Amino acid sequence: MPKSKRSQLGVIALTKQGSLLARRIADLMQGTVYLPERFAVANEQTFGKGQFTQTCQRLFHEMDGVICVMATGIVVRTIAPLIEDKTVDPAVLVVDERANHVISLLSGHVGGANAWTTQLAALLESDPVITTATDTEHVQALDTLAQRVDGWYPDFKMNTKKYNSLLAAREPVEIWIDPDFVSAFPDLSGFRQLEALTDATPDVPLVIVSDKINFDKSANSVQVVPRVNALGIGCRKNVTYAMMQTAFTQFCGEHQLAWQSIYALGSIDKKQHEGAIHYLADTLNVPVTFYSAEALQPASQHYPQSAFVAKTVGVGNVASAAAETLTGQPTVTDRLALDEITMAMSRKLL
Repeated sequence: MPKSKRSQLGVIALTKQGSLLARRIADLMQGTVYLPERFAVANEQTFGKGQFTQTCQRLFHEMDGVICVMATGIVVRTIAPLIEDKTVDPAVLVVDERANHVISLLSGHVGGANAWTTQLAALLESDPVITTATDTEHVQALDTLAQRVDGWYPDFKMNTKKYNSLLAAREPVEIWIDPDFVSAFPDLSGFRQLEALTDATPDVPLVIVSDKINFDKSANSVQVVPRVNALGIGCRKNVTYAMMQTAFTQFCGEHQLAWQSIYALGSIDKKQHEGAIHYLADTLNVPVTFYSAEALQPASQHYPQSAFVAKTVGVGNVASAAAETLTGQPTVTDRLALDEITMAMSRKLL
């Protein structure tokens, strides 16, 4: 699956006319402009004679998106040695110096080049040039759909190719969305939406959008798991990795939860040296945030208090308070207490 993005956009040009447009684009798109020294003004990022290729290739590695105001051929030759994979390559757009066309050149779906192209073309009153099949057929793509909920699904390349090919060919593809996530998908063009999972047609490819695992899977279906759940954790000192793994497994089992839906962990700063918490974060490949007792105090008041916990760490509830503090939303599960470990989950708004 694609990596998390840093939302940084670089705009680069080569000529005087291109520099004027690049400056305008950077302002419209809240990006950073990179111009030849002789065309730049104070406080702009510059590159010297003979440094264009080096600068453009550096932006390719550092930025989420690169907008090149120049000929397409120059861009293709410059980035060709760097292209690796759609899950990691940045979005690359090309704009001609007169802003007649905005071209989505690389990483249209996963990198967001198509969305940026559409946005920029509207701002410049230019023609957007988008060639991905699902977009030209005006149907939703599986990877684009998944991005709306920061979704994970297995065998990313294979399933993306399979389902997008079917959608572009206008072949039947059904979709069932857990009611918790229906509002995140205003556009389901190309899909046949099901009211209930039991309505699925045998042998018709099916997309399931849910953070749960309480349904049967089939070889002809793929589950998109929204990564929207944050897990708060409290524990005594020196709990073992095995204890943490057992508690997490039981928590997921009790709530029929797909573990891939967890995007962040949280606890109190007095637990920041607990190896078992870091072990779980590493196992899930998610970040963990440790909050001070003062930071957890407001959320803690929404949940049952423990005098012992308050005396020990300075706040009467850790797991539920940490979960709420991570997302700004109340918990959506009861608190699990097992082997001196507590867990609770909240869900971020989409």
